[in-house]
Amino acid sequence: MSTAGMNSDVLVIGGGLIGSSIAMGLSRRDAGSVTVVDLDLGGEWSSSELNAGGVRATWSQRVNLLASKSSIEYFGTVADSIGYRDCGYLWLHRPESFSSALKAREMHVKEGWAVDVLDVKQIRDRCPFIDKTDDLAGGLFGVKDGLVNPNRLKEHYRELAKEAGVVFMDGVFVTEGNRSSDWKIRAFRFKDTLKSEDKRRILEQNPTSRDSFDGSLGEWIEFSAGQVVNAAGAWAPKLASILGYECPSVPVRRQISLFHARDLDLTPYGMIIDPSGVYFHPESIYGLSGFATPGESAGFNFRYDADSFFEEHIWPALYERSTGFESLRHVSGWAGLYENSPDHHAIVGPVNGLPGVFEAHSFSGHGAMQSYAVGIAIAEQMTKGRYETLDFSDLSGGRFKSGRTIASETWVI
Repeated sequence: MSTAGMNSDVLVIGGGLIGSSIAMGLSRRDAGSVTVVDLDLGGEWSSSELNAGGVRATWSQRVNLLASKSSIEYFGTVADSIGYRDCGYLWLHRPESFSSALKAREMHVKEGWAVDVLDVKQIRDRCPFIDKTDDLAGGLFGVKDGLVNPNRLKEHYRELAKEAGVVFMDGVFVTEGNRSSDWKIRAFRFKDTLKSEDKRRILEQNPTSRDSFDGSLGEWIEFSAGQVVNAAGAWAPKLASILGYECPSVPVRRQISLFHARDLDLTPYGMIIDPSGVYFHPESIYGLSGFATPGESAGFNFRYDADSFFEEHIWPALYERSTGFESLRHVSGWAGLYENSPDHHAIVGPVNGLPGVFEAHSFSGHGAMQSYAVGIAIAEQMTKGRYETLDFSDLSGGRFKSGRTIASETWVI
């Protein structure tokens, strides 16, 4: 088994969209040798692969607007290679939410992000199939918001990183860490690619005991690195405890359904967010729809509730919005994980009190759309000791202990 990358200037733990983007950002700077490790580098169970593919800069808080805006502007320069389409986000509003949405739009426009205001007639003209509108006051349309292929975006970051010499290691599960002159990170590395259900079992159980691993399936290895990045997504709190600090985020299941509408073609449209919280967009020949179920308990739950989820949460909301949705067929779906911070903002930057440790996680569902900006920002902090392109200081994990509050992000779907 190759030991390339065992001694590295930087060790990035977590190889999803965020970890891959950080690797890309570091590869463009004088960061030295960089290694990225992950149990599931292919991403079968990662949020990077199990998300809806939406990218938007329409947010209620400025820091999220700017992070997404910077990332989406980059996506536009490589659109063909990552499947980016600026097909727009249409937010439908009832009277009770429309005034605050219009207030947020003032910030969007001020920051150079085009958002059109639509009255009900204009909504119906733009999307004729939305023909049940009695409860609506209007809508906002994010012109450059759109959709991206998350897998292709992740591979884009990785290709750029690999060209500059970054090493990616699959089948690596971190269990221990401590610091002397450098960080020593111990992990079990599987010699063969794990089956999907075996990955799921490990990720759900989060084992830390050596007795939990069958030595015949791999070997124990130790990484030595001057700098370590926690980009472990929903598993970031566990990795934080291994490195010696606390992370207040929790993993929460989110479900997505694919459906077929017999007499309705959604392909001309982008993402549409109903006031109920149900969102939908075209996905190949189907429609894709998701919803944050109220009262969802925290935990590593990948079970998809199938027909019961679709019939209880998705279909009723779509039925109330369009006659074209009155007859739908549930096709399939899946469940993935959000990692939710207490204020629904990401946790980004150096870890207070732990020299050489950085973190980028807890995106509460907006990692893909902010990934480029975050990768550049973390690389700047690690190589220059400061933010140069965008200032992410407000998102430091220390904000929860220090009481340096930031207004919660409310436009989370």
